[in-house]
Amino acid sequence: MVDEVAQRAADAEEHRKSYEAIMRASSEIGVPFTLALTMFFTNLVLAHGIWLSLFAGAATYVFVYFIVKIFFSH
Repeated sequence: MVDEVAQRAADAEEHRKSYEAIMRASSEIGVPFTLALTMFFTNLVLAHGIWLSLFAGAATYVFVYFIVKIFFSH
């Protein structure tokens, strides 16, 4: 009985760590990168040129990264 309780506690801790790692990766890397790609391709489609598209993508990545860090990180 004691082994089962200890195993459940260890499983819960492992699940919590996995959840936090997934949420950190998606909010700090996934969301900013996806929005940066969106801005890059949107600017390419609007024929703003490759350099402006790269700048817009990079600026969007940095801006969204800091917004996520400020508002969504615990």
